[in-house]
Amino acid sequence: MRTLSIFIIFLLQISNSQAQRPFELGGEYMKFLGRGFNSSKAAVRGETFTAKNSFSVGITYQLASKKAYSVSTGFGIYAGYRYAFSNNVNGQSPFAGARLMLSFENFEGKSRENSLFITPVAELGYHFVFAKHIFAAPAVGFGYTVEFSRGFNSLDEDVGKRFVPSLSAGYRF
Repeated sequence: MRTLSIFIIFLLQISNSQAQRPFELGGEYMKFLGRGFNSSKAAVRGETFTAKNSFSVGITYQLASKKAYSVSTGFGIYAGYRYAFSNNVNGQSPFAGARLMLSFENFEGKSRENSLFITPVAELGYHFVFAKHIFAAPAVGFGYTVEFSRGFNSLDEDVGKRFVPSLSAGYRF
């Protein structure tokens, strides 16, 4: 009987600690706008929360844009941090954050030669939770893209200031 009681208390402690540290898994759509630049990225992302802080990582895919002068596709990764302006990790709250994005892009005509771009982004947004397990987080970000490799069909528009509206949504565990 004593072993069963200890086991039940242990399970309650684990479930309580998980409730205080939610994890989110979902997708994200980001639009990158700059002078002469118009591109989109889709991402799979995960985010974990501790008190007012959250840390996220994601894998991105550059969607080809026919609106930009130089057309590129490719993959990337990012890591980010967000600070919530509320103590409630299980509910709605505004946030401010930053993320660092690394993109390997292939420009039209040079499909085997990757260009490395690094984009730091500062963002503001709002985190919504619906039905305790569905989340949505619209955000607005500002960043600057820097090219770290010699340009393969890359143009001047591919480097510079970026306005980055985004929307992430998914499931909260």
